[in-house]
Amino acid sequence: MVSGRVRRTAAIAGGLALASGGAVIAYAQQGPPPCTPQTGNGGLSFCALDQEKGDRSVTINRAAQAGATDKLFVMNQSRSALDVTVNARQWTQAASGIAIPKRRGSLGGVSVDAQTFELAPGARRELTVTLNSVPSSGYLYGALEVIGVPTDLDKRKGVVTGYRLVNSLRYGPATAKAAITVGAAKVAGKGKARALTLAVRNTGNTLDPVSGSVKLKSALGTKNVSVQPIRILPGKSVNLALMSGNSLKAGKYTATISLTQAKQKTTATKKITVRR
Repeated sequence: MVSGRVRRTAAIAGGLALASGGAVIAYAQQGPPPCTPQTGNGGLSFCALDQEKGDRSVTINRAAQAGATDKLFVMNQSRSALDVTVNARQWTQAASGIAIPKRRGSLGGVSVDAQTFELAPGARRELTVTLNSVPSSGYLYGALEVIGVPTDLDKRKGVVTGYRLVNSLRYGPATAKAAITVGAAKVAGKGKARALTLAVRNTGNTLDPVSGSVKLKSALGTKNVSVQPIRILPGKSVNLALMSGNSLKAGKYTATISLTQAKQKTTATKKITVRR
């Protein structure tokens, strides 16, 4: 058994991911690394190299077409041999907007040519990711999860460090439709814990980020709040945090909302009451 347990949260747009169970999972990289492993210069890492374009992006982003393949490398830059497992996973997204790979089950229609293998220190393994079939929706969004733990795990004592990588899989529709709807604005909590949120639902078929601004007008004056870019899974709703803490005074507000997704603008006006 592996001792230790840690959790880390992450967005639909980056490489961070929720890690839980088994070994202590460490985040292994920030941004695309060189495609040549450097022993002892880190842990487990991804690299995808397009020889023609020189592109080292590790996000698979292409039109959804059955039979499409993509290659990437998994590299062991630690000083220990690692047992590696690779799985294509579905995303699950919370109302807070945090998205994590669903640990149970796989992403239907996607296969990887090598799911389990041993990787020596300083070695790399090429993986081929194939989109075998396209769902009726015409698109598929998921994650490629790679976990590496020391091969001599059972012989080690105490907390053992392992690695978990998450790479985005974005197979877009033939005809992209950017569309969002704005739901209720709600105030929850009291005092410093008080927060104003706005429900936003992705009714389109893309993962284009949603951003924009909200103007809050009250008897106390006007406040302009920026909406940080966030990716929302198609069919999902998230509660965008607009204002929180003591800056959200009791009173009546008019919120003028302007959001943009892939040049498609959505506007709305909401009346909000913040109670003492």
